[in-house]
Amino acid sequence: MAQRRIIILSIILAILSIPVMAQAEPAKLGQVIYITRSKACGCTAEKVKAADKVVNQAFAGSRQASLKRIDYDTDRQAAVPYIGQFRLIQLPALLLLDSQGRLLWSAIGIVDPNKLEEQLKGFGA
Repeated sequence: MAQRRIIILSIILAILSIPVMAQAEPAKLGQVIYITRSKACGCTAEKVKAADKVVNQAFAGSRQASLKRIDYDTDRQAAVPYIGQFRLIQLPALLLLDSQGRLLWSAIGIVDPNKLEEQLKGFGA
């Protein structure tokens, strides 16, 4: 009987000593990378103009500081690391990254203003 109590108490103590897992903090926006093209032609130019308009509206005011805009046509060297890391096959590309540089969300080609706004609010921006 005493041995059984010791076992039960040992189990209870083991359960009580397990740390309670903290809920993961929601992802926070660290930086925004927007890779665009100033010399795009044809249907790509239309996508670029539309995406530029959405990005300009979304990142006005206080959000502007988090935006890093890279023009692939004039600064290819700055764009290539992002293109390789995130396997971008189409531009324009809008990348929302956390403070560690991990991808939280992206819009490739077409940037939907409603989805972008929803994501920005979700990431605390």
